[in-house]
Amino acid sequence: MNLTTLFRVAGRIGIVLLLMGTFGCHHNDMLVAESTKDISGEWRITKCVRNGVDITTLADFSQFRIHFTTDGKYTMDNVLPFVVSKNGTYALDDPKYPFRLKFTPDGDTAVSTTFNYPVAAGARNIIFTFSPGCGANVYLYTLQRVQP
Repeated sequence: MNLTTLFRVAGRIGIVLLLMGTFGCHHNDMLVAESTKDISGEWRITKCVRNGVDITTLADFSQFRIHFTTDGKYTMDNVLPFVVSKNGTYALDDPKYPFRLKFTPDGDTAVSTTFNYPVAAGARNIIFTFSPGCGANVYLYTLQRVQP
């Protein structure tokens, strides 16, 4: 192979690489809109941790239910130590990226709590952290939507 042939081959390879670099790396930005978090429905407690200790099996949480409606209201059945003790209204601090949930019991002052909305084992959960009255006791409730 002579030097002229070698330069032609190198030139062709260079052009191919240039074209691949120019057209081969085309990428589209795909923006996916975040959906509004929908917590409407009936929820039950699946786990309760008090001061870092799992107490789920030490009390009967099976009868407690909280019902969130699409119009921003909530009702509770078989009330336990919870963020609030009366029915009322609720609001997320941000409908798409919520970090706090505000409960406003009927005729009472609003109470805000941390809010997590993870998916675990294929099911959507709500996790609240709160202290009902006594600051020495911190509860972490994990709730799961009741399937119809």
